[in-house]
Amino acid sequence: MRSRMMRAVVAGVFMLLQVGIVAVVGAEDRDQLKTQQQLQDKDKLQTKDQLKEKDQLKEQEKTRERTREQTRTERPERPQHEKAERTERGGR
Repeated sequence: MRSRMMRAVVAGVFMLLQVGIVAVVGAEDRDQLKTQQQLQDKDKLQTKDQLKEKDQLKEQEKTRERTREQTRTERPERPQHEKAERTERGGR
């Protein structure tokens, strides 16, 4: 009778131990998954930031180009020979 009782106690302890180990492993897995998810989220944010920076740089370049074009249309370049003729006329 005592041996049966001992076996039942040992079996019960063993079963509880397994459940405890599974719970600990499950918690570790959850923590690891959470950490991986946080790293992925961080990578996504960095990628978004990089894309925003690229877009801003492109927009700045477009703005500069528009400004250059406007400046050119407002002050048309004169051919070199016209400038030289005027200089000669003024010197006489």
